[in-house]
Amino acid sequence: MIKTSLVKNPDTKTTYIVEGQKTEQITKENYKNIVSKDTQKWFRNLGGSETAKRTYTSRGYLITKLTSISPDRQNKSIYQFKFK
Repeated sequence: MIKTSLVKNPDTKTTYIVEGQKTEQITKENYKNIVSKDTQKWFRNLGGSETAKRTYTSRGYLITKLTSISPDRQNKSIYQFKFK
C-alpha cells in the first residue's frame, strides 16, 4: 500500500500540496478493513468524502485506489494498493 497525504493549498480552492508519502506492507485482513463498505459509510457520515476506484487485478476486480477527503476539506489521503 502506498499512502499519500496532501494538504489544501491556501492560494487556491481545489488544489492540494503533497505533505508526505509512505509505503507499507499490509495483510489481507487490513485491506478488507480499509476498503469495506461499512468503513466508507462511516467516513461519509462524518461529512467527509470517500471515493473508490476498482480495476481488474491478478486477484480479481478489487479496489486499487481509495481517495479520502476530510470533512473540513483541508486534508486528503490517497491509498494505492498493489497486489502480489
